[in-house]
Amino acid sequence: DDMRLLRPRILAVVANEADDPEAIAQAKNLALAWLDDHKAVAPDMVEVVLTTAARHGDRELFDRMRAAAKQEKDENFRGDLLFSLGLFPDPEIIKLAMPIVLTDEFDNRESLGILFGVSQLPKTRDLAYDFIKQNWDALVAKLPTDTGSFVPFAAAGYCDTAHRQDVETFFQGRSTKYTGGPRILTQVLEGIDLCVAYKKAQEPSATEFLQQYANAH
Repeated sequence: DDMRLLRPRILAVVANEADDPEAIAQAKNLALAWLDDHKAVAPDMVEVVLTTAARHGDRELFDRMRAAAKQEKDENFRGDLLFSLGLFPDPEIIKLAMPIVLTDEFDNRESLGILFGVSQLPKTRDLAYDFIKQNWDALVAKLPTDTGSFVPFAAAGYCDTAHRQDVETFFQGRSTKYTGGPRILTQVLEGIDLCVAYKKAQEPSATEFLQQYANAH
C-alpha cells in the first residue's frame, strides 16, 4: 500500500520537476491509453498521468482531453480532465481553455478547475489572474450560490508583496461578499505572506550554496 501511494508522487517529481524524458513519455503514453480504455491505468495513477501529460502536451492532446471530459461520467475523472486542461504550457492553448469557464459546456463549478490549473504554473499564473480580473462579473454570474468565495485560491501561488497587495485590493468587496469569502481571502493572503517571509529568510543561503556549487564545478 505504501508503494502504491508513493508511486504517483514519485512520477510527478521525476517528470515535472526533473523533466525526465522517459517519465514524461511514459505519462503521455499512459494518458493516451487511458483515454481509449480506462482499464489501462490504475485509478490512483490517473490524476498524475493526466496532469503530467498535459504539462508537456500539445493542442492535439488538449482537444482529446476536452472531448473526453464531455463524455466522462465519473465525477472525479472529469475533474482531473478539466484541471488538466489548465496545465498545458502553451499560452495559446491556455487562452482557448480559460473561456470555457464562461460557457455552459460543463458544470461551472467543475470547469472552474481549469482556472485553478492555469494558476498552478508560474509561466501561466498571470494569465489566470488577469482573466479573473477582466471577467469577474461574468465569471461569478455563472457560478452557483457562494462559489465565488473560492476564486481567490487561483492567486494563492504568488510570493511577492506587489501581488499580495493587488490580490487584497481586487478581491476585497468582491469575493468577500459571499459566505466564507472573508476567511478564504485571509487564508490566501496569509499564505502569500508566509511565502514572502520564507523566501526572504532562505534566499541568501540558497544563493550562497549555488554560487559555491557553481565555482566548484
